[in-house]
Amino acid sequence: MTLSEIFLSYINAQTVMVCIVIYFLLSFSFKRRMNLPPGPWSLPLLGNIPILAIGLYRTGVELPEHLLAEMAKKYGKVFKLKIGSKLIVVINGCEYIKEAFKNHHINDRPESQLFQEVGLDDAMPITSGKSWKYQHTFTLHTFQTFGVGRSKFEGNIINEANTLVEGIRDSKGNRFDPHILIGNAVSNITCSVVFGKRYDHADPEFQRIIMLLYTMVNKMGSGGVVTFLPIAKYIFPEKYRDVSSAYSEFRTFIHNHVDEHQRKFDTDKMHDFIDVFLNEIELAKKETGDRTNYLHYKSLTATATFLFLAGTEPSTTTLRWALLYMMMHTEIQAKVQQEIDTIVGRMHMPQWSDRLLLPYTEAVLLEVQRIRTILALGTPHVASQDTKLAGYDIPKGTYVVSNVWALHNDPDVWNEPDQFKPERFLDEDGKLCHREELIPFGTGNRVCAGENLAKMELFLFFTYIMHSFTITKPHDAKAPSMKGIGGFTFCPTLYELIATDRK
Repeated sequence: MTLSEIFLSYINAQTVMVCIVIYFLLSFSFKRRMNLPPGPWSLPLLGNIPILAIGLYRTGVELPEHLLAEMAKKYGKVFKLKIGSKLIVVINGCEYIKEAFKNHHINDRPESQLFQEVGLDDAMPITSGKSWKYQHTFTLHTFQTFGVGRSKFEGNIINEANTLVEGIRDSKGNRFDPHILIGNAVSNITCSVVFGKRYDHADPEFQRIIMLLYTMVNKMGSGGVVTFLPIAKYIFPEKYRDVSSAYSEFRTFIHNHVDEHQRKFDTDKMHDFIDVFLNEIELAKKETGDRTNYLHYKSLTATATFLFLAGTEPSTTTLRWALLYMMMHTEIQAKVQQEIDTIVGRMHMPQWSDRLLLPYTEAVLLEVQRIRTILALGTPHVASQDTKLAGYDIPKGTYVVSNVWALHNDPDVWNEPDQFKPERFLDEDGKLCHREELIPFGTGNRVCAGENLAKMELFLFFTYIMHSFTITKPHDAKAPSMKGIGGFTFCPTLYELIATDRK
């Protein structure tokens, strides 16, 4: 070995040791200086990835939100992790989740390499600052203009609910998987909002976009982890590639519709979200302010894509869970049907206004959303500047993740949280009582813009099915799994049911 090789090997070995020592010394000093939340020790470059992997293996839990809930027992309801070099603060309690997301300095979204690659980084749900402010205000105004989530939009959902009922009736009492029928119905509501039209369920283009949606949500991980983590591309290369491909193809589908709307655009005949957004782009160009920097063709196509994602999958998954629980709890299903029959009657179908007179039915839907929290880790936020949370320092750039599953399953909040008990949302007089600890649509400044629409969809689709059919398990089938599958949403495994016509 030459002298230079000996010198280099010595320097390399010494360098590694010195770097490790310096890392831990700086880390310790940084913690004391910044008053960061408690959490496990992290390793250089890897952070807490090894600890999380070992924890999942050792505890036998299958979902990250369960492991994070266990870690909260040791470190507290606000604790920190490092994924690679990225600092992440995890929140488990209602008080702290609400404190965090009312804080305007924890209002931004993390940047996403995936969305940048596929041209979706200008979408309203994942933008920050002025871009989010302008698009969010505009989107809410557009929903109000078309009555989305309000009584005058009810007819659109009722038409699709009738189509869903007829699709179920076509099963003629035979076993079937309700997934596609429900997904088609909910997706068509999104189509009516974005495109001003509905698709025939057998349309090949419609079926293709449904499959693309399923690919995107099933491979992003809880809360879209594959989307937002900078190193996800290297940890989950196959998932990252599949999600990227699906987003790219779906974006092309949206582009084609936007181009068609541009060719036919008429300010006197605006029928949908794309029309109004195109008009808003033209208005912004004539203003002296900076709105034109954030309202443009790219932000339109990106936001329209995310309206499909957010407007289809959560409601579809919640309805699938609702039917599964009705199938497995026939006594609760019977109570729902009795309440609907008594209030609405057998000669009429439920209306949105009936929800005020159907407290038990509403309680069942709330309990489904609690016990099977479909957005278990919410959607990550990021601190736009140094701030405080629960008395701790939160440095600029820190990811803030809410463990909504832990909140919805906290035994200190919910008696026997693993049991399906709709009565927990009723008072002594049988009236509906809302609980602040239930936040299926998020909380704070970035609560879901489509919350009202989703609530209307869930109520009308669910009550139409309960009014029309009795749901039972096929007599020769095993009891379906209630564990579910973790993806962007927490979905039930595929199951079949029998729908017996109540006429």
